[in-house]
Order: sequence, then C-alpha cells, then structure tokens
Amino acid sequence: MTSPKKDSEKPEEDINKAFFFPDLDEIHNSKVLPEEVRILELNAAPYPDGKRVRINLETTPFLERPHLDMVILDPSVAEAATASIIEPMSWRQEFTVHLRTEWQPGDYKVMMRLFYPPRDEEDPKLFRLDIPVENTDFKELTFEISEGGA
Repeated sequence: MTSPKKDSEKPEEDINKAFFFPDLDEIHNSKVLPEEVRILELNAAPYPDGKRVRINLETTPFLERPHLDMVILDPSVAEAATASIIEPMSWRQEFTVHLRTEWQPGDYKVMMRLFYPPRDEEDPKLFRLDIPVENTDFKELTFEISEGGA
C-alpha cells in the first residue's frame, strides 16, 4: 500500500517527458501568429540514384497551421517536381520527392512558399484556393546532381 503524498513533497518530474520532449514547454510558449511564421531552414539532398531528392524543412513553431508549396526546377529550368502540403502537423518536415524529368547533371533549384489562404467569409471552416494569396514567406536554394547521381 502506498502512502499519500504530503503537501510539502514536490511532484516528481516525468522522466519520459524530459527525455522525449526536452524543449516542449519552450516550443509551446514560442508559437507565433500566422503573419510571423517563417521558413527557418530548407535543405535538399539528392539520393545516389539522381531520381529522388530528400527535402528537410523547418518553420517557426506556429499557432495556426500554414500551407506550403514546393517546386523543383531542373538545369533546363523545366519543372522537375512539385508538392503541396496543406496544414502540416509539425513545423519540422522531412519528405522525399521524385523527379519527373529525365536525369540531367547540373544545378537544380528548390523554391518553397509558405502562405495562409484567406478564409471564406460565409463559412470560416472553408478556404478559397482559387484566388491568389500573398506569401507569408518564400525561400529558394540550389543543389547539384552530378554525373554519378548525388
């Protein structure tokens, strides 16, 4: 039988929380409004086969989930891949994109757009995706796929 805790005893720290989520309180308190959300980090790493690219993305912690559009252009400036991420659950994203164009050695460009679409005035749960929206943030970078793939 366990004895009840005395008022003078401090509650025990949850060691699982401390191990798995060491900065949870800091992150929870640092979430920002939509107009302040920014792309903090964008990285692209081609796979050795030269047909896929791993994308790593980090944004500022957000109160409201944004939308993201990504485009990859090949060395001839043709669209090699696109992706749209609607309301990601986390501010850290890692995903693999398959390139649709024929393999070409050279510099590829990744462009990432972060935005919040306007809400429908009549039904605030709906978003209108058929009207242009302003970027909240935009980032681009160049990466190379050489003769051997990556």
